[in-house]
Amino acid sequence: MESRRRTIARENLGFESEIEKAKIEKALAKEEKRREKKELAKQKLENDWMYRTVKGISFLMDKCLADAVLGFFIPGVGDFLTIVLSFPFLFVALFKIRSIPLTLAMLYNIVLDCFIGLTPYIGDVLDLFYRSYAKNYRLIVGFVEDDAEVIDEVRRNAWRSAIMIVILGVACYFLYLAVKGLYLSFAAMLGCN
Repeated sequence: MESRRRTIARENLGFESEIEKAKIEKALAKEEKRREKKELAKQKLENDWMYRTVKGISFLMDKCLADAVLGFFIPGVGDFLTIVLSFPFLFVALFKIRSIPLTLAMLYNIVLDCFIGLTPYIGDVLDLFYRSYAKNYRLIVGFVEDDAEVIDEVRRNAWRSAIMIVILGVACYFLYLAVKGLYLSFAAMLGCN
């Protein structure tokens, strides 16, 4: 048994007691288990076919500019394709990573891309610069690699994303009606009823 004065002297000199050493060892072991579990989950997700599909879609639609090209040459189809090809991103975020804030952030990027794409002619040019697939893929990779900056950004902006999804959804609807009206009136002027 150690005297009280000796214990105080050890603490003042910075020597750790056996109890403190045991606590530190236990905390380090717990952190190492957490890291191993996180790394195993990361490897499992990276080997998943849906994750690889998301990576391929991101490359094809944004790096190869298929999103902008389809929107320019086949109006409407490009925007529909944007929505359909976004489902794997949302699936990975919601069911594989299990993050509602991540899903909201990605849904915001998708709806914004649709809004941009619906704008006749200007939207096709802007689609070259707004790359929602690359943004969504970056968010997924940030969550998979446990990037604190990406995770904090997504969590901080979750409510803003949810509100903007509703606003942009309504704006997309009215923009769709306006574009449809323009096309119908243009077709009526040409006599293509």
